[in-house]
Amino acid sequence: MGEGKRILFVSNGYGEDNVAAHIAQEYRTLFPGHRLARYPTVGQGKFYEQLGVQLVGRGIDLPSEGFVRSPRDFFIDIWNGLFFKTCRMGLEIRKASVDCDLLIVVGDPYLLLFTGFFSRLTRENRIFIGLQQSEWYASKKPFKLHYSALERWWLKLYAGLVIVRDTKTRDYLLRKGLKLVYSAGNPMMDCFTISEEPVFPADRMVIGILPGSKKEAYENFGNIIETLACLKRGAGEESSLLFAVAFPPNLDIGVLERRYGLKRITNQVTAFGTTDSFEAYRLDRSDIELFFSKKLFGNILSESIAVIGLSGTANEQAAGLGKPVFAFWGNGPQITEKFLRAQKKLLGEALFIFPPEPERICRSVHEVLRDKKLLKKARDDGMRRMAGRGSIRAIVHEIEAYINRTAQT
Repeated sequence: MGEGKRILFVSNGYGEDNVAAHIAQEYRTLFPGHRLARYPTVGQGKFYEQLGVQLVGRGIDLPSEGFVRSPRDFFIDIWNGLFFKTCRMGLEIRKASVDCDLLIVVGDPYLLLFTGFFSRLTRENRIFIGLQQSEWYASKKPFKLHYSALERWWLKLYAGLVIVRDTKTRDYLLRKGLKLVYSAGNPMMDCFTISEEPVFPADRMVIGILPGSKKEAYENFGNIIETLACLKRGAGEESSLLFAVAFPPNLDIGVLERRYGLKRITNQVTAFGTTDSFEAYRLDRSDIELFFSKKLFGNILSESIAVIGLSGTANEQAAGLGKPVFAFWGNGPQITEKFLRAQKKLLGEALFIFPPEPERICRSVHEVLRDKKLLKKARDDGMRRMAGRGSIRAIVHEIEAYINRTAQT
């Protein structure tokens, strides 16, 4: 295909947009001759905005936020225009694909099928990057955990190159007859930065908090607060614990202020000091301080001794850095008991799951942090399964090599 080609990225979710945006950014750095465009199919794709990548269509905003866990969720989405919006989206992708040389699908096989049906590009001009499914799940459930026979057929039919998140899954697909399957590790591990200098005081024990990026995070934050209060009591008055919240950019801290009595700390000396990257809050009638940041996600994970996580992708990223992750199922369609039990299969000894019982979670955190063997198991298993950082650059080089090979045939 050569240089100077137009590449369209299509992604379908918060984590998928993040990965696609980082791949686009790396592409722009390594191969600036290509022209890039984007189509986030769920939401507005905020991760792309700072890159200046052309937007060729608007995604779908639905009540389920893409997590349909029951017939009720599905019918509510229908009532809010699911079919009409989906058809409109397909036609926009079809129109955009006319001017493109390569379509990169970042998401799940359903999105590949959807773009395969609507776009006008050939199989050789489509690349699929799968983020959700992994053979680490040890499951035969299609569409979320495992590449079923039907999905493997879609991959053969609609993708010239398939890129997956781990070598275990790559080897499985190769055994099942796919020809071009590549893996350099989990690209989500490259979707955050860690500054060279630490941002937290060396004498503080940081507990990272990942509330999740969906609206259910507002409801679940109450149990997080109770867990933190328990941890604080258990550590005693001289505790060096510091609670840092990696707050997603699409959520509003103001909702938590109103619902849980968080009081903004201004012009006061806090346990952490002052920084432009954090917003400090104190719980009403409590000495517990929370430090919220929408900018220092990577440092919060890297410098934490443990993480309380109610997230999908972010839990995996924390485990990939070797952190023990403590999760509980809550209210809402994403972080359910079923979801966490599946994530436990994916992350192994790095993830500890519970019902929403703060006292029980608190006891487990203290027990694990005191047990060096458990900590080592959590660190080793998480890092092995997530495969570390550096995969996005390798993926970009593999895509460019594929482009050049295709141009020669």
